[in-house]
Amino acid sequence: MAKPIPVNRRWQENQRAAAQNGANHATTAPAPPPVSNYQETLHETIDALALWLFLQDEPEVELITPVQQPPPRVIQARYPQTCTGCGMPIRLGDSITRHPRWGEWVHVGCHERAQRAAHRTIVARFGGVCRLCNRPIQQGELITRFNRGWAHHECAQRERQ
Repeated sequence: MAKPIPVNRRWQENQRAAAQNGANHATTAPAPPPVSNYQETLHETIDALALWLFLQDEPEVELITPVQQPPPRVIQARYPQTCTGCGMPIRLGDSITRHPRWGEWVHVGCHERAQRAAHRTIVARFGGVCRLCNRPIQQGELITRFNRGWAHHECAQRERQ
């Protein structure tokens, strides 16, 4: 069995055969001459664009229009969670509302805050040991995350100051 002919050798043979037969290949169109004066072309383009923008008949629209927003809906908390604004727990029955930018539930007083709380505080559901004072953490106490563990809220505030 014979080896297959490589592609480029086959192409070269076809080219030689076409040249011997006098086949005339279509010539490609010559490239357009380069623009010699870029400044004039640029100015013409800018003038045409300015004229086009001037001819646009759109009424001017005020970009910032005051909008009357309804007052925030206030509800009573049905589940315990943590307020994103102040970082303190939201207890059952607290008045809460959705924050306009974050879309999360916050205390009514935290509705106008622009920045989220750096450290969140929760109510302990299980017992444990405080990372800072090594005293026990009782169920129902306020705790916060501190160095890969949990600490009393008061201990963490003292340590961060």
